[in-house]
Amino acid sequence: MSADQLVAAWNARSGADIAAAFREDGRRIEFARPGATLVGRQAIAAHTQAYIDAVPDCALDVRGMTVAGDVTTLEWTYRGTHTGDIPGLAATGRDIELPGVSVLQMDGDTVAEERVYWDAATLFGLMEG
Repeated sequence: MSADQLVAAWNARSGADIAAAFREDGRRIEFARPGATLVGRQAIAAHTQAYIDAVPDCALDVRGMTVAGDVTTLEWTYRGTHTGDIPGLAATGRDIELPGVSVLQMDGDTVAEERVYWDAATLFGLMEG
């Protein structure tokens, strides 16, 4: 599965399809608050589905993609309406636009590791506003 197919899986709103883009022992590391390290397709599917369930109309808009050897970098914005709870952030009913970057270590067409960085100030601003 290519990086384009990973983006399509997000936009299809399927945690299982997102996880299928990863190697069986793949890792997804979220460096922004609250942060998470997920290992294996089952953990990745459950975690990403929780984000999708919290923002059921979500879309991942990619503004840029760079490929250098076996590393693909995606600059994206996660958009939608926050109608469901996620750990540490109760549903707000607000529209969100969360900018971020994913650095994908590819193993052929499969993701070996994704390192995810997003604007935590934007995310936690939902709780205040």
